[in-house]
Amino acid sequence: MDVNTAEAATNSRSSSSSSSSNGGAAQPSAPPTPAEAGSLPKKGARVTRVTKKKGELLTEEEKKANHIASEQKRRQNIRTGYDQLIQIVPTLTPSQRSEALILQKTVEYIKYLLMEREILEGQVKDVGR
Repeated sequence: MDVNTAEAATNSRSSSSSSSSNGGAAQPSAPPTPAEAGSLPKKGARVTRVTKKKGELLTEEEKKANHIASEQKRRQNIRTGYDQLIQIVPTLTPSQRSEALILQKTVEYIKYLLMEREILEGQVKDVGR
């Protein structure tokens, strides 16, 4: 997402309160975003990256939010990779979530596949003679 989430939320609040139809009386606004409140999002909350136009600097809160979002994305990519290994390696089941076990069984499966390949290549050479 290229739009600064906090900035967009701030802009939408200011435009809704300035265009109120009740004679300019302020309407109750939505709770502030984590960046506006100056606090970090709660653990497990989805964080979107903050982007600004070229030449604009990020605040410390925005930098921290970007770092958190990047780390969440990295962890999700790792989880996705392990999920794919569980689907590909026949000796693994979805209930086996130990990363060490997944890697160990994956190495064993790759060694098995390499051995099978050598056998098949030998058979092809024998047939070709």
